[in-house]
Amino acid sequence: MAEDSLQDAFVAAARVWPAQGVPEKPSAWLWTTAYRRALDRIRQEETDARRLPLLIADSPAPPAAEEGGDVPDERLRLLFACCHPALRPDARAALMLRFVAGLTTAEIARLFLVSEPTMAARLTRAKAKMAVAGIPLRAPSAADLPARLDVVLRVIYLIFTEGYRATAGPELVRPRLADEAIRLGYLVGELLPGEPRTLALLALMLLQHARRDARVAADGALVLLPDQDRTRWRHDEIARGVSLLDLLEAAPMPGEYHLQALIAAEHAKPPPTDWPRIAHLYAELERRTPSPMVRLNRAVAIAEAGSPEAALSLMDGLVIRDTHLLPAVRAELLTRLGRHAEATAAFDEALTLVRTDPERQHLLRRRAER
Repeated sequence: MAEDSLQDAFVAAARVWPAQGVPEKPSAWLWTTAYRRALDRIRQEETDARRLPLLIADSPAPPAAEEGGDVPDERLRLLFACCHPALRPDARAALMLRFVAGLTTAEIARLFLVSEPTMAARLTRAKAKMAVAGIPLRAPSAADLPARLDVVLRVIYLIFTEGYRATAGPELVRPRLADEAIRLGYLVGELLPGEPRTLALLALMLLQHARRDARVAADGALVLLPDQDRTRWRHDEIARGVSLLDLLEAAPMPGEYHLQALIAAEHAKPPPTDWPRIAHLYAELERRTPSPMVRLNRAVAIAEAGSPEAALSLMDGLVIRDTHLLPAVRAELLTRLGRHAEATAAFDEALTLVRTDPERQHLLRRRAER
């Protein structure tokens, strides 16, 4: 919201300042304008959440798309169809997750790290805009695909993320959802052969999904990476992911998925894990695509490389709402530093936020062990 509101302020400045002159304090003008835009957005979302929730369909059944076009698979056709450029990218992604992947509004909200009412309002606005503006839900032509690729790949990865590590429920892993994301990734690769972003995303998903059998014990308990039985990893999938990365060696500037795939490849190598390299890759990823989750993962890598104090310092001021991950990592770092009272408080905070049974049991066990 802060980024969008500031962007609106810059647009307003580009429109107003040439006619009225640059204000005496340009940065203060931009800050005030952005602040007002943010308040307007919040009020609008609150209004939508109160008045329009009945427009949110509880059924995951997708809307019907027209047949034809150059996309052969029905689900992939719907993904590209929902990517109409008249909709905001986050609205397109949310619509696709709701109607194509069949995720609930609550699950989508957790993937986007926003509240459920906020996501409900976002879905409502997107559907209302499609209806009012007459945006057609039709199969796109081949010419439409490149412009819509980024959002489609983002949604495929969000689908995979929910399958790789569920945001709520009794199970940690939802393999069928992850399998479907990988299938869609292969189909996109067939539509746009040799596209580096698609190859990188496929490599990332294969390398992560290859560990699915070892990530959960027979009793459903979470198994951390150092404790996993590597003989249960799908080494053929690891080899396939590494071969896709090899195809990207000549890429001039690795993108987000490429950097994450390189990190996943480091985890797939025999021990000892090269944590300094992983921390360096996360630093580069944060430089390219800064986000709180990237910062958190970078902090974990720095801690594993032997600097829990530096990792804790890196997390100062970090805010990630509606997830247990931030207080859970902080609890582990505080435990390593011998600050047990603070660690207990952080574990307690994480336990109020965790939504999957295996992760809750893991946190309870770690809290008792510290």
